[in-house]
Amino acid sequence: MNYRHLLGVLTLSLSLVGCTVISGFQTYDLPKEGIYKTELGTQVNIVKLTQDTLPAEQPTQIHGLKNYAFLFQNNLQNYRLSPGDILSLQLWAYPEITAADTSNGYQIDQNGYIQFPMIGRYKAAGKSLTQVNQELRSQLAHYLKNPDIVVRVLAYQGQRYSVQGNVKAAGQFYLSDQPVSVYTALGLAGGMTEQGDPASIQLVRQGLIYDLNTIVLERSGFSLHNLLIQANDTLYVNSRENQKIYVIGEAGTNKALPVRDQGMTLSDVIGESQGINPLSASAGRIYVLRNNPNDQMTELYHLSLESLGDFGLANQFKMRSNDIVYVDATGLTRWQRVISQIIPFSSIVNTAIQ
Repeated sequence: MNYRHLLGVLTLSLSLVGCTVISGFQTYDLPKEGIYKTELGTQVNIVKLTQDTLPAEQPTQIHGLKNYAFLFQNNLQNYRLSPGDILSLQLWAYPEITAADTSNGYQIDQNGYIQFPMIGRYKAAGKSLTQVNQELRSQLAHYLKNPDIVVRVLAYQGQRYSVQGNVKAAGQFYLSDQPVSVYTALGLAGGMTEQGDPASIQLVRQGLIYDLNTIVLERSGFSLHNLLIQANDTLYVNSRENQKIYVIGEAGTNKALPVRDQGMTLSDVIGESQGINPLSASAGRIYVLRNNPNDQMTELYHLSLESLGDFGLANQFKMRSNDIVYVDATGLTRWQRVISQIIPFSSIVNTAIQ
């Protein structure tokens, strides 16, 4: 009875050991390529990196430069007045009409209107100063012999943008009739702090996030002097401390690597992690996990380095902040780990039989 009980306990223990060792990261049950859904509902796109597929991935590798080009195509337009802007209206031939509002001006209300003598409610929002001058002059001509009016902006308070993160004077700012570039916006916010990362600035526009690596962009001919701020934009300067790449699995060292300002390739990451473990790593199963902040898709790039010649692929693959590099173990390594957990129990079996 005791013997059977001991065997039952031993069997259960071995099962638990096997689950403990075999559980965790698994790649052998992954499809070779294509999209699949995890048990938690995550959409994962597996891309096998080869010399044929790598060029197709490079536009997204270098921060989507081709997709970002439209941000730098500026069609400068006259400033359009917005609710909150404060106007100065002067009738030089009839100063008594506008004298009462000379100091405070005429603020455009939330519906886009101002209140002006004789005319009453006038919609100014959405129009340029030139258009407002022309329309008011035309309407005042019905009441005045000399309707010449001069409209100016006393204070721009209608179109806002925000600069946050690692800058010296974060806050809200207002657009004016003078274009504001990304560099100008950062300057108005006091510039970056020592912890601010020029290689990791995020532009949030209309619900989308654009990662701006100033070094990569400038080298590619995209100067942030030419990227103009729009109303409701948010600039966020990330901290250098948050810009890391994580290496796990059978690498020489599991660690978090700070991203260099000039960027890093997969071969850089493998090298700074002391390579892959020659005794336990599967050179044919190296993965880079990347999340796309603008959708729910997770990209999983698979690279085989079984051939020394394919290290060129690793040298071409551009890494991003928060990428996760996972080096899988060989099947033999997994089995040896199971066995190493089973062996201590053999002494229990021998003792029970004796």
